[in-house]
Amino acid sequence: MPEDLKKEGSSRQGSEAIVRMADMDRSFKYEVSKLPGAEKLLLCLQCGTCTGDCPVARRIPEFSPTTIARMAALGMKEDLFKGDLLWLCAQCFTCYEECPENVKPSEIISALRKMAVKEGQIHPAYKSQMELIGTLGRLYEVSEIHNEMRAELGLPPVPDSGVDEVKKIMKRTGLDKLTQIDLSREG
Repeated sequence: MPEDLKKEGSSRQGSEAIVRMADMDRSFKYEVSKLPGAEKLLLCLQCGTCTGDCPVARRIPEFSPTTIARMAALGMKEDLFKGDLLWLCAQCFTCYEECPENVKPSEIISALRKMAVKEGQIHPAYKSQMELIGTLGRLYEVSEIHNEMRAELGLPPVPDSGVDEVKKIMKRTGLDKLTQIDLSREG
């Protein structure tokens, strides 16, 4: 269960969540629906088709594209941005394909993730991946043993990752600042 949903004393615990309207950002739904991919947020009928077909929701009951859309429409920005919910989505697009209203829940989740990152709310797992990519040019370090094993299989050594180009892209796009990654480190 995501940490933000199981904290003792939290007003957001499972199906017994208490929503205080005073805590809601009433303009948030309009902000979200202006983003590419999230234009149809307010058309969501809350039918649950997206959640019923979601492979993540089958394994993690607290995850629900339907609930995420509802939270965005209600203005529950803080709850969406501070927890794990947005980051659990596998971006498999099953919900996108199955939604009877073509709301595109996976694109709404992607837009919400982008908003969260712009506000400095990035999940630690994604930040650590970005650090690896920024310092190594890939998600893992290639050691000599990897290249030796490849040679035994008749494969060439792993090509250079182009880490300098990756760093340039991260700097030009501002990703290093958004994620607070120190790109001066060597991999």
